[in-house]
Amino acid sequence: MTKTIQQHFYAAIWISLFSVILGFGLKVYLATVIQKESLALYYTAIDLFSFSLLVLIGFRSSMVVSYSKIKEAGGIVNIFRYFIIVAMLASWAFVIPYVKHELGVDIDYWYLVATVISMSLYMYLSNQLAMYRLYKVMNRTSFIEPLLAIFWFVVAYYGTGVKGIQVLFIMSTMASFSLSIYIFILKSNKTQEPVIKRVVIDSQMRQFIKKSLISTLEFSSGMMLIYMAVFFFSHYYALDELGDFQVVTKPILMAMITLFVFPVFRFLLPELSKLFYEKNIEEISKLKKWFYRFSFTVSFLFVTIFYLLGEEIIALIFPATYASAYLYLSHLSFFFLFIMLNAYQVAFIKASGEFGFALFIRLSGLFFFIMFFYLTRYYSDSSISVVFGLAMAYLGMFLLSWLIEKKVYSKMLDKAS
Repeated sequence: MTKTIQQHFYAAIWISLFSVILGFGLKVYLATVIQKESLALYYTAIDLFSFSLLVLIGFRSSMVVSYSKIKEAGGIVNIFRYFIIVAMLASWAFVIPYVKHELGVDIDYWYLVATVISMSLYMYLSNQLAMYRLYKVMNRTSFIEPLLAIFWFVVAYYGTGVKGIQVLFIMSTMASFSLSIYIFILKSNKTQEPVIKRVVIDSQMRQFIKKSLISTLEFSSGMMLIYMAVFFFSHYYALDELGDFQVVTKPILMAMITLFVFPVFRFLLPELSKLFYEKNIEEISKLKKWFYRFSFTVSFLFVTIFYLLGEEIIALIFPATYASAYLYLSHLSFFFLFIMLNAYQVAFIKASGEFGFALFIRLSGLFFFIMFFYLTRYYSDSSISVVFGLAMAYLGMFLLSWLIEKKVYSKMLDKAS
């Protein structure tokens, strides 16, 4: 079992690398054929829609854990459907008018409505893939996602002659719809779609809803760390330092997180949840030892590469004006180990059903960041204060989650004995 999940995990890393490279290449190409203003508005609109549908992403972990515990999908999926409808209606009522009139996206309403529907449908089906632990289907969808975006852009731009911002929304909408159809077909071969019916809100369903909302807050808090760093750079330092972080440091850090951290929640969390409720301590121990060895290997390579070749890599990819970003990355590289280990610890804690602890850990990260940033800035005006605060937040979350993980693990051993 452990070897199988390792294989899926490794495959996910290579597929994510493929997607990152292809996605970056598409962005570079779009910048050559689409006006800069239209491209900026499109990505801003997509970010706003994604943020408005954040509650759907937060449901994934609770769906995985609840299904592993109660082994019945009907109530879970039907409650999720209710929240999808509410999220879509809220997006139509508030986000679409803002995008159309305040942001100034000059496009018909149906483009925006179709975008929200397609994104919601994709999230609905992809969450089910995690719940049912359909790892092969998850990897296949990740592989074809950037290919579908490129395909629909070529069809719309070169095939039908659509130009401007419209072609971008067609690309996004049709890619999401196509991917959803692909997932539905593959999923139907493994499991049936639950019947739409009224859900009896018993104690288990109330716990599921509670965990889902907590998980949404936890996911949002984790993302807030990066945006808080952007705020500190923009508020306290010059555009030059902000540019180093936004253009070089953040994309490289997010690429590393995409490659080596997100698969923890996509693959290890569902497996840990299943093993936890089976009280399979031996398999959990094997999985943990493997991931810790893997984390140390990745982190050692990250540190080594950026200390030996970091300046040359940045100089090769970016203009000379971004050379100072090397200092930010060299500092953060030492703490990437704690990001990976903390991801495993939080996944295990959530797999046990302790979503409140997971939220507490993420909120503590925000506290550690603010405290260490202002403490460092009191003694130094250097912009390294932001990076140091971010690093201390990751270290603090790791130490806290390590203590909580030990507590949860001890409880599991007591119940198993």
